[in-house]
Amino acid sequence: MTRRWLSLAMAPLFWGCSQDPTIPKIADQPVTLTMALSTTTFRQGKPDTISVTATNLLTYDATIQFGSDCQILVTIRNASGAAVVPPNGRRTCIPITSNLVVPAGGSVTQRFVWTGGDNFVPPAATTPLPPGTYFVSAAINALNYSTVAPAVKVELVAP
Repeated sequence: MTRRWLSLAMAPLFWGCSQDPTIPKIADQPVTLTMALSTTTFRQGKPDTISVTATNLLTYDATIQFGSDCQILVTIRNASGAAVVPPNGRRTCIPITSNLVVPAGGSVTQRFVWTGGDNFVPPAATTPLPPGTYFVSAAINALNYSTVAPAVKVELVAP
């Protein structure tokens, strides 16, 4: 009788126990993100290009799914770490589902033209930023995958 009561008393402890399924680990990121800058010294008002490349290390196409039309995101921060591009770190994205397909063993490159202003739009529509040190970084923040390219230090100089 004691064994029976002990079994019934301990049963709730065992009901709550479960083992998580094994999740395979990948040593390297399947899709990497890198940046190439036309220069690390930008001149206010002069267009320079920031190229961001997503490279697929897999043997099959990688489909990255987004909840908006913003896919590869470039952010520029000032020396104190505040996002200045886009303004206040807030992008204008359309909330529609979009996909970025990176071919097997291949890459996709997106280019952003910066003129030293607070956005990546034509220079007449941006507010010039003060000369100084800035940090450019890129990221993919998708529904099914995230990765970043390390920040690169750049200097913005007066015209």
